[in-house]
Amino acid sequence: MESLLRRLRGMLGMGMTWAVGWAIIMFLIGNIVQVVDPESIDQGEEPWRLALMVSVVGFISGSVFAMIFSSAERRKRIRDLSVLRSTIWGALGGAALPLLTTMPDTVLLNTVPLGAIFAASTVAIARRAALREPEELERLSTDDVSPRLPA
Repeated sequence: MESLLRRLRGMLGMGMTWAVGWAIIMFLIGNIVQVVDPESIDQGEEPWRLALMVSVVGFISGSVFAMIFSSAERRKRIRDLSVLRSTIWGALGGAALPLLTTMPDTVLLNTVPLGAIFAASTVAIARRAALREPEELERLSTDDVSPRLPA
C-alpha cells in the first residue's frame, strides 16, 4: 500500500511539474505571437487560455511518463536513469494523449519534443540535486580522492 501511494505521489508530482512548465512555455509563445501578429489570435485564444489548455495536456503527459518510468525502470531512481532512456520515455509520455484521443495527429509535433525535453531535464535536475546530498558528496569525494596505485 505504501509503495502504491509513493508511486501515486510521484506521478502527481511529475504531472504537476510538467503542467506548470508546459503552461509557462505556451503562455510565453502566446504572448510573443500576440505582439508579433495580433491578427492571428482569435477570440478565446488568449495566451492565458492556451496555457490552461496546454497545462492539462502537460499534466497527463507527465503522469504517463511517470507511470512508464515506474513500470519500466523498477528499482531505479530517476537520477540513475540514462538521459537517452528518459528521453524515450518522455517522448512516449508526450505522445500518449494525442494517440489515445481524437486530438489531431499534428499535436504530436509539439507534445513529443516537449515530453522528451522535459524528461531529459528531469533526469539532469535530479542528478544535480543528488550532488547536494551529503552522502552523495561523501561518496563522490572518496571516489575521486582515493589514491591511485601504479600498476
